[in-house]
Amino acid sequence: MIKFVKILRFNNGRKEKLDDKIVKERNINLYLHDKLIERIVYSPPYEEELVFGYLFLRGHIAKKNDLKRIVFKDKGHCTDCYAEVENISNNSSSEKQFSINSSKLFVLMKELLSKSVVFKQTGGTHISGLSDGQKLISFFEDVSRQSTIFKLAGDTILTDKLSDAIILFTSGRISETAVQYAKRLGVMAVISRSAPTDFAIDMAKDANIMLIGFLRGSRFNIYSTNKNLKII
Repeated sequence: MIKFVKILRFNNGRKEKLDDKIVKERNINLYLHDKLIERIVYSPPYEEELVFGYLFLRGHIAKKNDLKRIVFKDKGHCTDCYAEVENISNNSSSEKQFSINSSKLFVLMKELLSKSVVFKQTGGTHISGLSDGQKLISFFEDVSRQSTIFKLAGDTILTDKLSDAIILFTSGRISETAVQYAKRLGVMAVISRSAPTDFAIDMAKDANIMLIGFLRGSRFNIYSTNKNLKII
């Protein structure tokens, strides 16, 4: 995810030539049945998880066996991915009941942010994670906020952990799209150390998803509640 580039740094009127760490940005041209459906911005690696997650979150597949064929062709700064899906099935969903101590939310967010290895070196990534309410079950860094969630979805589908997911944590702004993906993932809450948008709040209320922003220090804001999730 990191490459070195030569830069010229100005510091207190002095010039200095040095090597700097930069996060890599790539594109996947995703073809479904030979038709281009999306160009996904992401940071390598985990291309398989990315594509599985994208197809799941956009409703093209419901489980890993729905994806019958996937082929990657590397072209340098971009990759062509050819996917074929068949026999798309529907997921059966059941309502969960869950309670979590507020102090645990801070512990899990702190743990997630500690995994931001590339961000600490480059300042150029987002990180998101899925939790079962006790521990992180998956987490990914990426140059794209959406692609962190694509990779999370793909990873938990491939490892059969998706049904364990209770909370989606993210380091960045909570958008309407993030809430749409949370609904598709079946999680009960979306939690960020940053702010939600008004559309995200409206959608979370409609979808019965708890929305928490500005989880930092010793405080957080609840913008939307979930009737089946209690914070104690």
